[in-house]
Amino acid sequence: MRKFATTILILTSLFCAKAQTSISFQHLGNATFQNNLINPSLIPEGKLFIGLPVISGVHANVNSKVSYNDVFTKESDRTLVDISKMVGELQKQNMLSTKASVNLLHVGYRLKAGPLLSFTANERIEGDFLYPKQMVEYVFTRGNHEFLNEDVKVSKLGLRASHFREFGLGLAAPVNDQLTVGIRAKYLIGFANVSVPGNVKATLRSNGEAFQLESSWENVMYRTSGLDIYDETEGDLGSHLLMNSNKGFAIDIGGTYKLNRYYTITGSIVDIGFINWKENIRNEVLGDTSFVYNGVDLAEIGNIQQTLEDSLFDKFNTSENFDPYRSWLPVTVQGSWIYHYSPQTDFYVTAASRLIQRQIKMAYGAGVTQKFGRAFTGSLSVTKLPQQFFNVGAAFTAKGGPVQLYMAVDQIINFNVPESQAFDFRFGMNFVIGQRQEKSEASGLSRGPIQGAKGIDTNVFLGKSVKTKKRDGIYSIIKKQKRRELKSKRTKKDNDVQKKSLNGRTGQKNTDNE
Repeated sequence: MRKFATTILILTSLFCAKAQTSISFQHLGNATFQNNLINPSLIPEGKLFIGLPVISGVHANVNSKVSYNDVFTKESDRTLVDISKMVGELQKQNMLSTKASVNLLHVGYRLKAGPLLSFTANERIEGDFLYPKQMVEYVFTRGNHEFLNEDVKVSKLGLRASHFREFGLGLAAPVNDQLTVGIRAKYLIGFANVSVPGNVKATLRSNGEAFQLESSWENVMYRTSGLDIYDETEGDLGSHLLMNSNKGFAIDIGGTYKLNRYYTITGSIVDIGFINWKENIRNEVLGDTSFVYNGVDLAEIGNIQQTLEDSLFDKFNTSENFDPYRSWLPVTVQGSWIYHYSPQTDFYVTAASRLIQRQIKMAYGAGVTQKFGRAFTGSLSVTKLPQQFFNVGAAFTAKGGPVQLYMAVDQIINFNVPESQAFDFRFGMNFVIGQRQEKSEASGLSRGPIQGAKGIDTNVFLGKSVKTKKRDGIYSIIKKQKRRELKSKRTKKDNDVQKKSLNGRTGQKNTDNE
C-alpha cells in the first residue's frame, strides 16, 4: 500500500502540474495580481484585489525530454513500450520536472501612498526527477554486455515530490520614482514528501572474464513523510490536510528599477525556504556499499523473488529509521530587461533559472507586450525552456468592470498532446475594484501619463487637460487649440494711478519746453 501512495503522489505531481517558468505570463508585467506572485515588487493597477478559491488561478506545466509517443507505440490493437526510441531522444542529463498550484485565496489593497499589502494562500504539488542517459541505457537497452570492463558512473540522480500549502503576507512599495521593492513571507504546511538526495553516486562495472557485476554505492537514501496517512493505513487524512506538525518557512523578494524613461530592469528570487518533516516518517538508508554480483543459480529459479533476495538484494546494507528531516524548496530566480517603446508597447528579454537538488536549469525568452486601452493587454514571446527547442508563447488579460480574466500558454506551435514534451498553461478570474491615477514609477513598468506634470508625455497643456491623439518619439500630438485671450487683471485704482503718472509726466514736459 505504501508503494501505491508513493505512486499516486509522484504521478499527481508529474501530470497535474504547474508551470516552471511561465515566461509569456511574466511578460504581462504588472497586469494581474498573479504577476506579483512571480515578482513581489510588481504592483498591479487598481485599489482592491480579490481572488476566490480555484477560479482565481489554476496552473499546469510538464517539462520532459520524452513525449508519450516517444515511449509508447501502437501495433494493431496493442500499445507497446518502445525503449530504444525513448533512449534515442534522451540527452546526457535529463529531467521530468513539474509544479502544480491552485489559488485558494488572495486579497490585496493599495494604500494612498502607493504600497500594496497582500495576503495569499496556495495549494502546491511539485515533482522533479533527475536522471542520466547512461543509467537508462545500462538498465533497459544495451545491457551489461555492452559495457564489458567499462565503468558506468551514475551521478546527478535525484528525486523529490511534495504536497504542501503556503500562506503569504506581502508588501510592495515604491522607494522613490525609480525603485520599487517587494517581499513576501510564507508559512508552509507540508502534507506528503518523497525524496532522494541529489548527491547519490554509484559505479557499475561488468567483468567480462568472470561474468560478474561489480558495484559501489554512496549517499543513497529514500525519505518519505505522510504516505501511510494518504494510504489511510495510519492517522486521519482529513485532519492531516487541515493542520499537522510538518511546518516550514520561505520568503520571496523582488525589485524593479527604472533606469530612465526608456529602460527598466526587474527581477526576483522566490521560494527561499524549507519544510521540516516530522509526521509519519519512514526512511530507507543504504549504507555506502561495494559488492560483486555473480548472478543466480538457474536450478533454484522456481521462487524468483526469494532467489533475487538471496543473491542480489541481500548484498545491499540497508536500514530503516524514523528520523525527522528537512527538505529545501527549489529556488527560482528570474530577471527581465524592458524597453518601453511607447506607453502602450514594451519589449522584454528574460532569463530564469531554477535550482533543483544542486542542479541549475535555465530558461530564456524575448517578446513584446501591447496594451489596448485599459481593458486589454497581450504578450507574444519566443521561449527556450530547459531541454526544449525554441517555441512561441502568448498571454492576455481582459477586464470588464471589476472582473478580470487572464490566460497564458507557452509551447503553442504544433502543440499535440501525444507529441508534446513540455507545456505551460494557466488561467483565472480576478476581481479588481477601483482605479488609481498615479506616477508610472509606482507600478514600476509602464511609461504612462504623469498626473499634474507639464511637458512631454502628459495629458496637460498650458495648465489644462487635453486629449493626446498619439505620440511620435518624444513629442505628444494633440488637437489644434483655440487662441486664448489674455485677460487684464488691472483694477480701477491701478488705472487711476497710471493716469496721474502720465499727467505728471506731461506737465513736466511742458515746463521744460517753456
